[in-house]
Amino acid sequence: MELRQLQIFYVAAQTLNFTKAGLKIGYAQSNITGQVRQLEEELKVKLFDRIGRRIQLTSDGKKLLNHAKCILDLYERAKEDFLPQGIGGVLNIGAAETVCVYRLPQILTEYRKLYPQVEIRVQTESCEHFFELIKANNIDIALVLTDKIKSTEMVVQTLHDEAMTVVASPLHPLAHKKNIKPHDFTDECLIITLPGCGYRPMVLSLFKENHVKPGALMELSSIGAIRQCTICGLGAAILPKIAVQDDLERGKLVELDWTGPKIDVKTQLIYHHEKWLTPAMRAFLELCGSMK
Repeated sequence: MELRQLQIFYVAAQTLNFTKAGLKIGYAQSNITGQVRQLEEELKVKLFDRIGRRIQLTSDGKKLLNHAKCILDLYERAKEDFLPQGIGGVLNIGAAETVCVYRLPQILTEYRKLYPQVEIRVQTESCEHFFELIKANNIDIALVLTDKIKSTEMVVQTLHDEAMTVVASPLHPLAHKKNIKPHDFTDECLIITLPGCGYRPMVLSLFKENHVKPGALMELSSIGAIRQCTICGLGAAILPKIAVQDDLERGKLVELDWTGPKIDVKTQLIYHHEKWLTPAMRAFLELCGSMK
């Protein structure tokens, strides 16, 4: 059993697609298949079930995946101990769209000044998917926008308490109304994020707990699209204030006189409690902590 074979198996187990695994690590699909077959012959087990064009890990494959992760983590750790001074490597970050646009650039600007040799990869995704991506080791760290995180598998670091605000076009019927509460949305359109967004459940619970159903829901996947549709008067929205601050200052949106329940949302950094922290990760965590 060679380290290269374990590396190939690990990527194949993550992607569950030999072609994608080959593209990810620069090997031909036939090479991936051959190395996996050699592992199976050496260990005398079946690592993947091949059903049609799809592959799935067998129980033995899942067992080897756990061993492979430990071995590869130790390998990376050993390399770090003997590398010249200076932090390098790759840092894989997941970030909710709002955090990616309005919080992360400031952090990355400072990080790049301090650690220019680190290769940074950032992907945006819905908050609920980040937990699986971290557990699958596809990302190292995630920055999410949600309420209290109850997962015992994650280390959680709160970076910012985010003010939420209810906004609409200056021409919207609610724009000049006083003491707006959930029941004022009974005949109004609420523009909201798609399922998976960290704060969407809190927004919907707010109305449900007050026995109110908005006149209509308009669901959009992008904060930018929600802002533009709200500016056009298609409805009102409840968004992190940091995402609409510029629109409020320019008069494109107005902050409604909301006297309903407060929504508690935080920008939080999470990573798996069993994750070995590379120097690049440790440096990022320390920087985030210093920039609170």
